[in-house]
Amino acid sequence: MPGLEVPGEFLRHAILDTVIPHNPELDLEVALASALENGADDLPSVLSSIPQRSLLFFDEFLPVRIVLRLSNCSGAILKQYLPRLEIRLDVFVVDPAEPVADHSTPSREAVFSGVVDTNEEPLVVINEFEGDEGSGNHVYIIWNIESFLKRPRNRIQQPSLLFLASVSLNPSEGCRPEDIEDAYLPPLIPASTNMLQSLSGDKFFSNREPFLPASRLLRVVPTTYTEDPIYNIQQQHGHPFRVVPAASARIRYSRLNSYSGLPTTVASLDFEVTPFLNCTVSFDKANFQVSTGTIEPLSDVPGLQLPLICRPRDDVTLVYKITPEYGPETNSSSTAIMSVLDISLAATLLLADDCHPRIVMEWKTNIDFSMALNPTFGGPSQALQRLNRPMNLPMLSSNIGDGQATRSSLRERAYSVTDVGVTISFSGPVRVQVGTPFSWDVFIVNRSKVPRKFALIAIPRRKQVDSRGHVSRPSTSSIASRKDWVAEAVTDDNVVHARQKSVAGQEAELISLSTDIRVGPLLPGICHSTELKLLPLATGSLHLEAVRLVDVTTNETTDIRDLPDILADDQPRAS
Repeated sequence: MPGLEVPGEFLRHAILDTVIPHNPELDLEVALASALENGADDLPSVLSSIPQRSLLFFDEFLPVRIVLRLSNCSGAILKQYLPRLEIRLDVFVVDPAEPVADHSTPSREAVFSGVVDTNEEPLVVINEFEGDEGSGNHVYIIWNIESFLKRPRNRIQQPSLLFLASVSLNPSEGCRPEDIEDAYLPPLIPASTNMLQSLSGDKFFSNREPFLPASRLLRVVPTTYTEDPIYNIQQQHGHPFRVVPAASARIRYSRLNSYSGLPTTVASLDFEVTPFLNCTVSFDKANFQVSTGTIEPLSDVPGLQLPLICRPRDDVTLVYKITPEYGPETNSSSTAIMSVLDISLAATLLLADDCHPRIVMEWKTNIDFSMALNPTFGGPSQALQRLNRPMNLPMLSSNIGDGQATRSSLRERAYSVTDVGVTISFSGPVRVQVGTPFSWDVFIVNRSKVPRKFALIAIPRRKQVDSRGHVSRPSTSSIASRKDWVAEAVTDDNVVHARQKSVAGQEAELISLSTDIRVGPLLPGICHSTELKLLPLATGSLHLEAVRLVDVTTNETTDIRDLPDILADDQPRAS
């Protein structure tokens, strides 16, 4: 190998490969020494003697070993260039059965990409050998990296994982460009002839003498070697490993159908072991964390305490009671609360005595703590059955008397169930200030079985014009005149005055600043939250005519008239 002056020659004859041992605690130094003693020469034959995994699993934390073999490398060269190496591992999911056209690469999706921590010392194994061309050595450098095999976004019929490693040689920290004064002129070498020497006496160059060395105009021919330097190498051929999902998990929610001061949700977690396994699975951990609320496990009974030993096709259901927390400023009976639930599951696969893969599933989901208006309404009786029966009825307040609504009777939230299978709720402040915009929080849940896309349009309330019209009366001129040849007035002044008076006073009291709100597309069971901005222009009790829900796909419209109350005043609200 060339000397230390040529960094690009360090990886000239290097070979890179990856290995996934069946036993993660396997001593690779002993395994490599045993393979070399048995006569293995090239790197693939050396690694083939190590027992490797035949089946991998999604959501698994998998330790991978990256092996780099160098030829004829001395200890001084290895000590100098080893800290400058950057090792990277990329894992792709492919389908070996997918037909590939000529001169095209098969489709693949990256499921992991990581860099080896250079602070950890790698394992170095040196093998000295004697050949026909003389003595030499092979240096095996082994790094350990832990990868997480996440699930691909696309559905693949027969997925397999392809592990590809790469090694790059970074420049030395001492060879920085600012430390070099002249890249064309090495130190301790005489300068060449100045081609602009004849212009040194020109008055135009009085401040600085022009200088152009002749070496920059001559052709430089390399004399040491003709091959390009190598600063990075990649694994040429990857070995595909079959991969399957070891378990699947899903969570379902249901509201507690009993009246209480706080909305309570019961969550059931289903953990199912797939039939692709032929071993037992230890369900070790199920951790739930809610952003605002408390969680109470309902299945913490003998026989269901973790860890649980499961067989293929087993389905374990854990039940939790989730209750939101409210601050002193929140009215729990009138506003909808959205919370985020963090779910973390862990299990261990007992493949063999020396192989225990560990899978971890983590995801986040939203919880709707919207409260039913009258949860004691109950289900429909057998004597009365009708279509589109609401799930609950509004509870009337007893604080309304003499047609005047008190502060306790005003509603901050309205809840509606439409005929198209959509649940929509509006929540916002009751008391607002004239001239100050405010907003309603709109929460929509698609409870139908098909995806839907909606548009929300606020319809302002207009004054009703008297449909009876003006009762025409005979004009004074007609009454005064009793002659038969005098006709009645064609247009009476009373009629004109009444029509002009009916046009006046149609100014807007409540303006919608959100002209058109688009929602969707919403898949079945998916919720969405948005805002509807309004501007009050008059004092007193203000109302919208309706909020029109338009299905963009079918153009079906639904007018929602059950809306929160608005009480506007001209005084600023107390903070």
